[in-house]
Amino acid sequence: MALANLILTGLNDIQTTRFAQLASSAIIIFDHGITLDEEVELIWKSSWSMGKALFIINRYYTLISVLVNNYALFSTGLTDSVSLHFFHWQGWTGLIACMIAEVILQMRIYALYFLDKKVLAVMVAMFVISSATSAAIMGTVLRGITAVSQPLPGIIFCKPDNVADYFFAFWIPIIIFESLLCALALFRGFQTFRRSASISLYQSGKHLVAILIRDSVLYFLVMFAAYFTCLLVWACARNTLLEVPIAFSVAMSCCLGNRIVLNVRDVKRNVAASAASAAAGAAAGEPRAVKHVDQTRRKRSSVYTTQLTDVEMAQLRSMRSDVEEGHGQFIIAI
Repeated sequence: MALANLILTGLNDIQTTRFAQLASSAIIIFDHGITLDEEVELIWKSSWSMGKALFIINRYYTLISVLVNNYALFSTGLTDSVSLHFFHWQGWTGLIACMIAEVILQMRIYALYFLDKKVLAVMVAMFVISSATSAAIMGTVLRGITAVSQPLPGIIFCKPDNVADYFFAFWIPIIIFESLLCALALFRGFQTFRRSASISLYQSGKHLVAILIRDSVLYFLVMFAAYFTCLLVWACARNTLLEVPIAFSVAMSCCLGNRIVLNVRDVKRNVAASAASAAAGAAAGEPRAVKHVDQTRRKRSSVYTTQLTDVEMAQLRSMRSDVEEGHGQFIIAI
């Protein structure tokens, strides 16, 4: 009876792992599909930059990794050696996907602080410490594990053995570092909106900042839930369930990282178009009506107009110059 229960538990864990992998893959593929038009318009038609390169790596490296994971989980030709290599691949893939998304998020925070080198130095130092600590834990654990392919009628599955009890600590440095990034975003947001005075004139710039802060905080909330779930599962659950939360953490970091880049590029395009239209209208002596974008997506955006005086038009042109010379530098990079 005990053996039968053990087999049933193992089969349930296998099914749970496979379903989780399929579900996370569906999330990634669905997100790729619904944002493909934005990718073509905002990424492929733009000039090459660090932000563009990170977007492509984050998008397609993760897609390839989930395809490999699904093949391994549903393959009928698993051996002990193949299973061990698969566990190594999955472990390092999860860390790399997390690091790519964190680099994108750091670029956003750097933008919020107007390219402040001190903030950049703090983030990079903490990023290196966090990534190195997690990588050291991952490498130590992976060197000690073994993998066993266990065939059952109609199914072959691989099971990790000799997994260190402290493996859950892998997630602690990541959670601490992303908490720092969230705190930086919230602090900058508090500073920005407390000092804001000319809301009507600087609505577009304020909207850019709002998008930066919103996406940073939402990213942290979702990823904190994903990483904390991974920590709890790795600390408390059976070894056969270790792969379940990883699939969703990789999917979420991929999708949210992509949306972070697309959101900023979409808003920047709309703000630049509005400022250019206003400046052109002023130069031609047309009525001075400036449109302000209130929603991130252009298809869903609502606009309103504000009549500007000659002084305000001069300020608007000055603000546009600031955006192009200051904010524009890091927006284009993202």
